[in-house]
Amino acid sequence: MTDGRDPGILGRHPVVAFVALTYVISWAIWGGMVVAGLSIETTAGTILNVVATAGPSIAALILAVALGGGELGRLLGGFSLSRVSITWALVAILLPLGMVGVAVAISVGAMGGATPVFTTAIIGTLLAEWVRVLFLGGPLEEELGWRGFALPRMQAQRSAFSASLMLGLIWGLWHIPLYFVSGTGQAETIAGGGSGAAPMLIGAFVIWTMGLSVLFTWLFNVTRGSLIVAILFHASVNLGAFVPGAIGSTGAASTLYALVTWIVALLVVWRYTGGTLAGDRGKTAIVQEAAPG
Repeated sequence: MTDGRDPGILGRHPVVAFVALTYVISWAIWGGMVVAGLSIETTAGTILNVVATAGPSIAALILAVALGGGELGRLLGGFSLSRVSITWALVAILLPLGMVGVAVAISVGAMGGATPVFTTAIIGTLLAEWVRVLFLGGPLEEELGWRGFALPRMQAQRSAFSASLMLGLIWGLWHIPLYFVSGTGQAETIAGGGSGAAPMLIGAFVIWTMGLSVLFTWLFNVTRGSLIVAILFHASVNLGAFVPGAIGSTGAASTLYALVTWIVALLVVWRYTGGTLAGDRGKTAIVQEAAPG
């Protein structure tokens, strides 16, 4: 029940406002870096990139305050330890590593990829990279926005699966400027494939983020909206993309990582029928607690 007052344009279209503000914040900064030729390998570039990457969360905080009515508290409630279990935290951390492990195994066993090399130094590098990615590579900067603000509202209007695909598309396209910012992994990918390969590489990445988004929604819903679990999963997903190169087994592993991601996502959809990705109670809890009304 409402009090009859007009909720205003933000109240009627919070997701549209969130996406627009997120893109404006992030793309303005990344676009400025492209024009200035500023690499993220410089101190100024690193700082600006972290702020740009935090665009989704900055937008979410601004809109939560503007909407009022306890929205900020509900948004930050995603960090509650009561929504985290050791089991789901471990699933979030280990699932991406398992998926990339399968990808590497197929690449080596069926496609003649280079045999991976594991040493104490490499393992130490991977652990350090996971920590770096966690704090500076996107998870902490993004998830308050994508999963904390946008996903519950999108699920209130459509099935969890369709909401996942739509959010995955928005999330993937948001990365486009990074393909032209010096020093990023995306820019290095384009440099390796040639400028003409940019549309194909970006398209493949977006298809991957749509599959990943299904898994994010599943983990978010089964934990009643835990942003901590989403952040841990995001960190391991990003680390997974780094693993094949770190262990000297590239080849088809990266492409297979995306394929395995989609296979696992479809298995989750098959297992959790009804379009909720967490059972009816899981999705209902998200809609009621994180985005009431």
